[in-house]
Amino acid sequence: MFKVKKLNLLVFGATFAILVALFFFALKESEPKRVLPIINPSQINSVLVDQDLQRIGRGHRVTDFSLIDHLGQRVDSNIVSGKVRVVEFFFTTCPSICRIMNQELQKVQQAFSGDTRLMILSHTVMPEVDDVATLAQYAVDHDIDAVNWRLLTGEKDEIYRLARRSYFVAPDPDNDYPAIDGHDFIHTENIALIDPNGRIRGFYDGTDAEEMSQLIEDIAILFEDF
Repeated sequence: MFKVKKLNLLVFGATFAILVALFFFALKESEPKRVLPIINPSQINSVLVDQDLQRIGRGHRVTDFSLIDHLGQRVDSNIVSGKVRVVEFFFTTCPSICRIMNQELQKVQQAFSGDTRLMILSHTVMPEVDDVATLAQYAVDHDIDAVNWRLLTGEKDEIYRLARRSYFVAPDPDNDYPAIDGHDFIHTENIALIDPNGRIRGFYDGTDAEEMSQLIEDIAILFEDF
């Protein structure tokens, strides 16, 4: 009789544990999925947006580009066709925020190592200094894998156009925005997340480890959506 009761208790305990596990699993599955916003110029600090774009509240798409990567290849928008892209602006001799930003981006690269659905684009704001050879050495020094991370250079006007009219990560030079590292092309610590349709889906402080962890999670969400 004692053995029967003990067996019944064991069965009851195991059944109860399974039911609890199923309950919490169902609860987790019922949680609403995080939906990333679609960000348009009117929602962004106007200091970062050219005046003629500031009132656009829907339909913004990042524009096409043609630049040179650290492999010495001319690349255009085809390199990100159908991909999620992460975008930053930096320069190789930057002693402060760029170093931190790229350390954080290395975590992103590691999280999606070899995954061709993602492309990180790092645009130099000092193309007069950061030529192909300099960018190539920077890539070696920072373990940058060209499979899903390209360092880009080109005409300064084109890079600035992309920063101001596509990704909105550079302030108006006539605005009293605080300069970073004393460079004439002022860029922010913002990193932009772009979906395969060319829409901005998020901005992240590239010097903030928590925000960059959120970026990794949000990239995975876009992978599920496309």
